[in-house]
Amino acid sequence: METTLSEASPVEYELDIRATADDIEPKLKEALKEQRKHMDVQGFRQGKVPLGLVKKMHGEQIGYKVAQEFVQDAFEDEVEGNNDIEPLGQPTITELDYELDEDLHAVVRFGVRPEVELQDVSSEQISMLEHEVTEEDVEEEIENLRTKEADLLPMEDEPAGEEDFVNIDLQRIDPQTDTPIIGDKDEDLSFFLDDERLKEELREALMGKKAGDTFRVELPQDPHDHDHGPGGHDHDHDHDEEDRLYEVTVNDVKERDLPPFDEAFVERITENEFSDPEAFRDEVRRQLEEQWEDQSREMVQGEIVDKMLELHPVPVPESVIETYLDSFVNQVEQENDGELPDDFDEEHFRNRNRRDAEKQGRWMLIRDKIIEEEDLEVTDEELQEFFADQAQGDEVSAQQIEQFYRQMPKMMDRVKQQVLSDKVYDLLIERFDVQKKSREEFEEEMHQQHQARQSVAP
Repeated sequence: METTLSEASPVEYELDIRATADDIEPKLKEALKEQRKHMDVQGFRQGKVPLGLVKKMHGEQIGYKVAQEFVQDAFEDEVEGNNDIEPLGQPTITELDYELDEDLHAVVRFGVRPEVELQDVSSEQISMLEHEVTEEDVEEEIENLRTKEADLLPMEDEPAGEEDFVNIDLQRIDPQTDTPIIGDKDEDLSFFLDDERLKEELREALMGKKAGDTFRVELPQDPHDHDHGPGGHDHDHDHDEEDRLYEVTVNDVKERDLPPFDEAFVERITENEFSDPEAFRDEVRRQLEEQWEDQSREMVQGEIVDKMLELHPVPVPESVIETYLDSFVNQVEQENDGELPDDFDEEHFRNRNRRDAEKQGRWMLIRDKIIEEEDLEVTDEELQEFFADQAQGDEVSAQQIEQFYRQMPKMMDRVKQQVLSDKVYDLLIERFDVQKKSREEFEEEMHQQHQARQSVAP
């Protein structure tokens, strides 16, 4: 057997494999003997079929399988056993030329880890959201909880207010003939008038209306929102950008009857975990602070990744991109009970998600380089902290969660990688020039960035 290793690109190599029929013969003969053990041919005792007959019946299929295994073994010996090369992702056999009892020629292409030179980020600015939870935030959250638990009381001959519940029918009208368009009617639509998804024109038209009222209103059509009708709900009618005329019938108007913020309310929504309203108020504050902290960290992590990708245009091996795309497809399978949907276009899906796969692959290479240079490791104490954090608010203990993960090596490895990633983020937050922004400043910055992206979008 002869092998030649050559560089195909800065991040990919090719292994050229050439073997004679004599090189392959021992493995082929062994595979034919194994096949013979399971053959039951008339005129021969089981397992005693002549090897030549086995070869005649199954030789081509077995030979191709043997050739693939031969190539895999050669790759393991020449590449995976080479300390100077670190393959990444799954190798791909790009060429396999083999016929039974003939010589073999194969080419295996595989990715390698590129050189990553980490840049100094001390002068690079990133924004971090810093929000101090106020009494108003706490009161707003408690009010939201009361609203969710509110009863709906009928309003007798009273007009709808800005927070009331309404039930309506919507009939589209042809403005040319001033008649209803048959088949274009939505019945029994229900919503609160303070629902942010509701079209403003419909909200304003319903304000002050009573049950039994009928009126007409023109509603604009959003050309970028082809899946929602005038009430903000899913809709299958044809779409255009012109205003449409509707006749609205108000079937019912109800008002919210908010429960008092007392012991009974607190016990009900916390399932008796709390009973003292003031103690629960403190818990609401704690949860809001935790939510804002988590949101702030998630946002700054996204900024860190974007900035590091911008500073490190590292080439990504095709095998790594394909590995991430495979994981995306696998996620679709998991979300659909282990099977891809019948109408799933995998080629289109992979093309559409290729850019994201490349970004994730590049971040992995940068992250791994940081871990290597900083000699980062996961300690037992850090794992215990992770399991304790997972157990918060759960009915199982940290020890039970740890036992669950340790029973599955792949899951445990994911935990360690997550802890390592958190350490990388912590390290980079210390190194970047972090500009802490208030909620208002941060939202304005995000708005400006969004407008800038929209202005350059094709």
